[in-house]
Amino acid sequence: KGPFVKQVASRNPGQGSGGTGAMGLASDAVNAGQYQAARLRMPQTEAKVAALLTGLDARWPYAKGQPLRVHILGVDYYNAYSLADGSIVVAFGLLDQAQSDDEVAFVLAHELGHVRLGHFASQTAATSKAHLVSRLGQAFLIGAALHAGGGGAVSAVMQGAASRADATNDFLHFLTNVTVEPGHTRAQEDEADCIGFDLSQAASFAADSASARVFDTVQADQQKRAVVTSDLNAQLKQDLGQAVSKGAAQAFLGGGFSPGGLGMGLLMGAGRMALAAGASNQPPQHRPPEERKRGVAQYSTDAYPEGAPLRDERHVWLTGVRGTGEYAQGKIAVEAVNDAKTARGKGDYPTATAAIGKAAATSFRAAPLVLNEAARLRDDMGDAAGAGALFVRANANPDQTIDGYLDFGRMLYRTGQNDRAVTIIQEGTARFNNDPKPFL
Repeated sequence: KGPFVKQVASRNPGQGSGGTGAMGLASDAVNAGQYQAARLRMPQTEAKVAALLTGLDARWPYAKGQPLRVHILGVDYYNAYSLADGSIVVAFGLLDQAQSDDEVAFVLAHELGHVRLGHFASQTAATSKAHLVSRLGQAFLIGAALHAGGGGAVSAVMQGAASRADATNDFLHFLTNVTVEPGHTRAQEDEADCIGFDLSQAASFAADSASARVFDTVQADQQKRAVVTSDLNAQLKQDLGQAVSKGAAQAFLGGGFSPGGLGMGLLMGAGRMALAAGASNQPPQHRPPEERKRGVAQYSTDAYPEGAPLRDERHVWLTGVRGTGEYAQGKIAVEAVNDAKTARGKGDYPTATAAIGKAAATSFRAAPLVLNEAARLRDDMGDAAGAGALFVRANANPDQTIDGYLDFGRMLYRTGQNDRAVTIIQEGTARFNNDPKPFL
């Protein structure tokens, strides 16, 4: 119905993403866990989301292409995104913050629209490259801080600041790279809004009221995340100001240099690269909420000249999702890991330890989301052996990420365990597509 679907029909929907390279890369990213650093295996919740998604997909009138898969991310974002391999990635925060079944249905229908309309191309590879480049810049900068020279009280202050900067940088990296949302164009987002409206409306959900609230909540969530990121960047800069002195940079780079020389230029360039990491992960090009509301309202008028049915929003599905023990355990784990990351960045190790202990007491204790953060905390506290044991457990999990291997290898190298560091690097390279670049 309506002008958008006429345009879609002329493009022969159901033919996939338009490029197997993008599909293959997206599939590898999901299957290998490269980007899903926060994945939680929640089979009951995934099944409920998949059932809702299947009901929406049943209203798609064209060829469907690849099958759909559902993944849950253990972050408090009000968000979901789709990948070219048919994966719909749902943040825990969407399920926790939504006020009705209809909201979740509209968000899922929007992402389903991206999949069924084939809104994917080479931007996935570009995101992968940005992820790698920002990570290399961060490693260089934090390496300079952690190799601070000198002795006595000054060195202890610098080392403490460097550890806090390292932890804050981990949190920033997590916030900006835990999702790998494809950079859809504004036209593609407009199409997905309208297709999402049609699919959720056809499945008897209240698309009018739910879509309006979704647009407002997504905007508020993005603004909240921007404030958190800005605060963390300010904290990182402050700690680095205490940690990265000329002596520290000289010890890291080797050899003497003047403040305006090549070494300092490299260091400051790496710093700019690291602090701009968030900008490298460009979000989809959504219009402002009021524009999206007006656009969907106009589409509703065009596509439903007799008026779309008015319905009350429902809560039965959400009540069922939130009523399981699995969901309750997931909520504890997500909140506790977030609290641990925040406290670790401030150097508040007792609070961080208590928080990660809460996560470790849940049924998600073996998830890399929990184990990697516990390992980083033990490393910051000087317990390399304890951190290593936790990293080993995380590596045994099928959802372990590149970041887990990177941080494990970096810790081993920093503590003089060079041979073991090389072994971990080799294992990580073999696990993630035999690609050595992330470990350079």
